[in-house]
Amino acid sequence: MAGSDSGMQSAEKLMERIRELEEEAAVLRQSVADYEQKNQFFEMLIRSLPGIFYLFDEDFNLHKWNKNVEKITGYTPEEILDRDIFTVIEGNDLRRLQKSIQRAFDTGQGVAEADLLTRDGRRIPHFFTGVSARIGGTSYLIGMGTDISERRRTEDALRESEALYRIFAERMTDGLVLCQDSRIVFVNNTFVSMFEYPDPDELLGKDVMSLVSKGFEIYFREMVEAIEKGVTRERFFQARSVTKNLREIWVEGRGNLIQWKGLPTVLLTARDITEAKQREISMREEAEHLRRENVSLRSTMKDRYRFGKILGKSPAMQEVYGLILDAGATSANLVIYGESGTGKELVARAIHEISNPSPSAFVTVNCAAIPENLLESEFFGHKKGAFTGAYADKQGYLDLANGGTLFLDEVGELSTTLQAKLLRAVEGGGYSPVGSNRTKTSDFRIVAATNRDLMDLARKGKMREDFFYRIHIIPIHLPPLRNRRDDIALLVEHFLKVYAGDKEVPSIPGQVLEALVNYEWPGNVRELQNAIQRYVAVGRFDIPMLSQAKPHSPGTGIDAGLEMSGRTSSLKGEIERLEKASLKEALKRHGGNKSKTAQALGISRKTLFRKLKRYGDL
Repeated sequence: MAGSDSGMQSAEKLMERIRELEEEAAVLRQSVADYEQKNQFFEMLIRSLPGIFYLFDEDFNLHKWNKNVEKITGYTPEEILDRDIFTVIEGNDLRRLQKSIQRAFDTGQGVAEADLLTRDGRRIPHFFTGVSARIGGTSYLIGMGTDISERRRTEDALRESEALYRIFAERMTDGLVLCQDSRIVFVNNTFVSMFEYPDPDELLGKDVMSLVSKGFEIYFREMVEAIEKGVTRERFFQARSVTKNLREIWVEGRGNLIQWKGLPTVLLTARDITEAKQREISMREEAEHLRRENVSLRSTMKDRYRFGKILGKSPAMQEVYGLILDAGATSANLVIYGESGTGKELVARAIHEISNPSPSAFVTVNCAAIPENLLESEFFGHKKGAFTGAYADKQGYLDLANGGTLFLDEVGELSTTLQAKLLRAVEGGGYSPVGSNRTKTSDFRIVAATNRDLMDLARKGKMREDFFYRIHIIPIHLPPLRNRRDDIALLVEHFLKVYAGDKEVPSIPGQVLEALVNYEWPGNVRELQNAIQRYVAVGRFDIPMLSQAKPHSPGTGIDAGLEMSGRTSSLKGEIERLEKASLKEALKRHGGNKSKTAQALGISRKTLFRKLKRYGDL
């Protein structure tokens, strides 16, 4: 009985062990299935990887590879198994790759570039990377290869372009320099010789601005930055430069934006124009001397207080006259600043006449009066049919100003878009009429006028900085009439004569003249001119300060002046006093010689003797 119980217990234990083994087997089968599923996933992942994937042992036997290995090399899986890694690499590439593989086994990683040799003999450049790992006592290298054919073609093209640039540059008769961020990265031999450097390496790395003379830095830097930023693709320049031996030379050329070694680069060509420029400067200086001498010889008493059609004897106006002469001696662009009514156009015309002895165009443009949609048509002209209403070809302001002066009144009102197109035309890039693809050029000088602060507009982005610096070469500031009260009596006399015509010139009482001198004249000379015109026409001044003044006594004083009284004015006495002083000064300067005095004053000896008799002994 006891034996029977013992047997049953053993059987139960055996059954329980069998159940445990079955459970363990089920878990093991599931683990194997999971492993096989993961293994299939990784196999699929490896075979679908881009580029080339490979795994080989320290004897260089391939164990794993992806589908691209077969696709790129053209070998079947069976053929790959019969080959090692070096079957598809040869020559110097093979030696370079072997060193990289050995480095990967020694240090854990390696990289190399090599051409992969396909079954049909093609060579495909690849970049190989690999890492090593030790598994089960065996070292393996896992790596990838990336096709770099496109990069290699790009590099070859760049090398070829650079070689062509160098050949072209060295054979150019003009100097050539390449700049990146204003730093010189290449110069040709002509440029090196022009700037008197013994070796091109001395120029490499230098700031190109160090070659520009003082006074031209802003102009040249603005040009280089405009090209670098893509504001313009090409600019003409003319500047004074300094050589290694500190000799100043004049150079002219063009700047363009190109790609050099994959980076945006400014290409400057330059030629030495020192001799031609010195001749030009000498001729200008001689012409300026002759003009000044002519002005001096024609400086009569009346001419002392006027410049062409501009009247004024005040120190402020004498300074303006000097600036007009200076501006007239150059062809540089300029800006005339002044309040409304100060005579900006008169100054512009005076400069034009001095700068252009022979007749040439003076084209006036009121920039604020042209509708925005007609600006391009007005400036550049248009072709017939370019837009509705364009019934015939029309010349633009730039066409009309060719060889002369383009006067831009209220220049601060121009849009930045038009400023850019004007800038291109000024710098020789030309312009195209609306409705035409043909590029035209015009040689003109810009004389701009404004009552606004252009530099402030440029800072606020309402005016292009490159346009501002291009026109703001010579600034002339005109004083308001309230700052030149000494000129009011002279202007009053002039306008009285102009508007009286053939009639007797009306007189103005002294108190009225004094009131005119003390008035603020917010409209400046134009307001004074209109006031005198009305006075001559209707006998009244429509000026608040004068019309509200009370007379000192009935029938006299200001009211009498408003009614065109025939009383003697103090203006006449003022003019006589000035004339007398001028005669006395001229006689003293010429040692009392009447002939020389009359010649200097631009009057005849007879007229001089008559005036001396009139004023008595001087």
